[in-house]
Amino acid sequence: MQPERRGVLEAFYGRPWSWEERHAMLDFMREVGFNTYLYAPKNDPIHRNRWQEPYTNVEWAQFEGLATHARDAGVDFVFGLSALAFRYSGATHLNFLRTKLRAAQARGIRSFALLMDDIPSRFENSEDAAVFPDLAAAQAWLANELLREVAADGTFYFCPTVYHGSGDSAYLRTLGSALNDRVHVFWTGPDVCSPSISAADLQMVTQALRRPPVLWDNFPVNDLDMRYDLHVAPLRGRTPDLLAASGGYFAAPGALSAASQIALRTTAAYLRDPHRYRPDEAFHQAALASTSTPQEAQAVKFLSDLARRSPLVPRDQALHHPWWPVLDAFWAARAGSPLQAGPDVPGRPAPQPVEPDEAPLRALSVAMELHAETLAHLHDPVLRANLEPWTEKLVGWATVVKYALGALDHPHDLRAREYVLEELALVRENFHWVAGDTFDTFARRCVWAAEEHFQTAAQEPA
Repeated sequence: MQPERRGVLEAFYGRPWSWEERHAMLDFMREVGFNTYLYAPKNDPIHRNRWQEPYTNVEWAQFEGLATHARDAGVDFVFGLSALAFRYSGATHLNFLRTKLRAAQARGIRSFALLMDDIPSRFENSEDAAVFPDLAAAQAWLANELLREVAADGTFYFCPTVYHGSGDSAYLRTLGSALNDRVHVFWTGPDVCSPSISAADLQMVTQALRRPPVLWDNFPVNDLDMRYDLHVAPLRGRTPDLLAASGGYFAAPGALSAASQIALRTTAAYLRDPHRYRPDEAFHQAALASTSTPQEAQAVKFLSDLARRSPLVPRDQALHHPWWPVLDAFWAARAGSPLQAGPDVPGRPAPQPVEPDEAPLRALSVAMELHAETLAHLHDPVLRANLEPWTEKLVGWATVVKYALGALDHPHDLRAREYVLEELALVRENFHWVAGDTFDTFARRCVWAAEEHFQTAAQEPA
């Protein structure tokens, strides 16, 4: 059974979505079955850093249009309220939040969220400590005060300052005892970006909060330190029993709205039927649904295989892409890679027995060029733009591999070896992660092998 609240969060760091992207997300949500949208982008200054400032009438008109679209799409639009360095003592700051909440209500918005994540875990104003025993008591008071403004047909969410971990702390227990029962509390699981989440992971936090938490699942978000990781991949590591133990499930995409939708389609499939959810099959269907042709879907999957680094993939498996058997078969056909080239790529899977053969790698290198060309000309302009930095990296690696094979095939041509090293320097200027050092190492080994072959030929008697 699906959770009642199935949300999408616009709550990442970095460039917020455009209004066009937000409307497109609402249409997408209606299509795949999400029913709640939370507006809380960290880099909207009026939402967060300068929260005491009002939105302009132009912005309120845009919010009203978005809320109307959401209502027509069967989606509950949740307006996020944030308050850095909030003063709990005195009425000034509370009145700022009330004014903003009421302005949102005047535009037809009924549901709200108070977001106190990623702030200091202590009072920032000494006067507050004289009024409240601790931060949890103060935050519960603030949430309850704002809830008074929310009509019975609206929903109210709260993101605590401690929003992940074991789930048992004095802070969480105070929230549980003090928060009104109508307040739904977000929780990201054992970690900020949790590799896995199960019903067992929610037991302690449910007891502390005296209510099942609403999952804030930080996938496929790729902000801050993850901005070079693509996260176009299926949802993994969520057990079938998780949803029944939660008060709802919200997925957190990143700034790449169209690319995030590929992963969100797999999340929607999990939410529809967690017991029958199969990540790889869901991702195949998501790629097909997100692109215009099977060829485009295959290109997206090809890139995803190489750009697989994410919190859902164990660190020691980030390089476990499908190229290794063909790379090993290639070098086996040449009696091994040059010893002077040094060790293989750290983190690669252990070599398995292979049949020596150069042909599969040469064919795969051509396929990489074709897939990169397809990605560079995707029919969807937003998806094409989202993927562009990783597509450019794939184009670069395809060129490197082509040049490296050319250097091997023409070992007498010094300039061919120079081309390889020059192209490597250019590709490495792009920090977007595609297969790590796999192709860099392969190309350098080709240069070593070409030099070795050239020197051996030069030493042979005429």
